[in-house]
Amino acid sequence: MFSALLLHAGRLLRLPALLSLTLLLLLGCRAQDTEANATSGDDDRSYQVGAPVSDSTVAAIVTSEYGSDTLTAEEFRQQLGFILQRYPQIQMNPALMPEVHKSIIEDFIVRHVVEGEIARQGIQADPTAVEQELEQIRARFPSPEAFQEALTQDGLTEDSLRGMIAQMVRQRTFREQIESRATPPTDDEVEQFRQQQAEEVHVQHILFRLAPNASEEEAAAVKARAQAVLDSIRAGADFAEMARRHSEDGSAQEGGDLGFIRRGETVEPFEEAAFALRDSGDVTTEPVRTRFGYHLIRLLERRQGTPMDAAEAREQLLQERKQEAVQHLLEELLAKATVRINPALVQAQL
Repeated sequence: MFSALLLHAGRLLRLPALLSLTLLLLLGCRAQDTEANATSGDDDRSYQVGAPVSDSTVAAIVTSEYGSDTLTAEEFRQQLGFILQRYPQIQMNPALMPEVHKSIIEDFIVRHVVEGEIARQGIQADPTAVEQELEQIRARFPSPEAFQEALTQDGLTEDSLRGMIAQMVRQRTFREQIESRATPPTDDEVEQFRQQQAEEVHVQHILFRLAPNASEEEAAAVKARAQAVLDSIRAGADFAEMARRHSEDGSAQEGGDLGFIRRGETVEPFEEAAFALRDSGDVTTEPVRTRFGYHLIRLLERRQGTPMDAAEAREQLLQERKQEAVQHLLEELLAKATVRINPALVQAQL
């Protein structure tokens, strides 16, 4: 209950929230499409992968200059159960399960290196901030008795909860220190960003689904299917009709029509290909691969919308730079880590 409450309140600030990010990339969708709310493509982590683990009580072991941590099989199953409860749609698409397993393991590695670096730097939690957070949690319960009952149900004491909050505060402090290194954008950069973000394209697409953990042979077969349909379109076949026949997502019945999209609304490879099309009727010269599969994309119309407010643009640019600073440091920390997994339990290609 308490962990769910902290997550819901947006206060459990891991660095970054890798598990949540990966799930958003897997599950994010526009009303009519699977491409959404994600602005990056597949991300390759820089940690090392060691020899498999055979102990049935262990899901993974991570080692680094900070020491060693173990993710038990019980902890792994608990986390997986929480995710499946929160995102029941995963169970309807078993092909997503290896990526969910991978997300749990990567979250485990991230927490190891981040906590190790926090300890190395001697970052401490401000006691006043910890008590304020604890008081906010108490206030969410109708009475002190209800608060104590919730603690008991979760197998916690007030001191152990305080310790969880202190860890969260340390992580937040660490992240804020990293973000402070980001360079604020100039006025020219803000104006360029405003104009770029105002551009919109109206596109159709045809999606040929491919599981995230697909083999090279499977990927080649799906790409060949996409290429065959693309060849038919080049020979004169109607794109919308081909979408209705072959596309494997919710926009198929609308001829693959996704409406107008702006930058930042789809995964990066899709965005790059869509905005690279110049004239109405242009189709991508080859199938475009994203984490969802292969796409054929056709431009219907391009227009310039209303530029966002300058203050909003400045803030968005700054937030992007802060995230880049966090990501850069995270990659440096992950390069120090080696993970070993139990393949009998963890279905993930790391």
